[in-house]
Amino acid sequence: MPFRPGAIRSPSGSERSAPESSRIELDPRRDRHARAALEAYADSVAAEMPWLAESLDEQLRDAARGDHTGATYCGATIERVFELAHAWAAGQPDYASTAWERVRAQLQRMLQEPAPGAPAALAAHMAGAD
Repeated sequence: MPFRPGAIRSPSGSERSAPESSRIELDPRRDRHARAALEAYADSVAAEMPWLAESLDEQLRDAARGDHTGATYCGATIERVFELAHAWAAGQPDYASTAWERVRAQLQRMLQEPAPGAPAALAAHMAGAD
């Protein structure tokens, strides 16, 4: 499947009648959901196709200039996975509620940091977590 960045209005009129052949192109410059999808895809293919992940990351950086989002566009996914892990851990004999709540608070703070300061903010959070 070839990858071609950009945006079109899709599905077109003719494609509406044949949804199985529909083609959708994402516009990361205008759509934060497209940025989240591309970020997740880049993360998913990084081990097998690092060149594609790098290209997607570069396009995301270009598309995101000035949008001041946090460290990721996939914050909702991170929170969902954290909740799953927390629910599993709560059933373990060595579960520590206070530790999980501290991690949750740090994770939420990190997800709210503006992108330009994200690496510095992460380092500051990690230093303060000792």
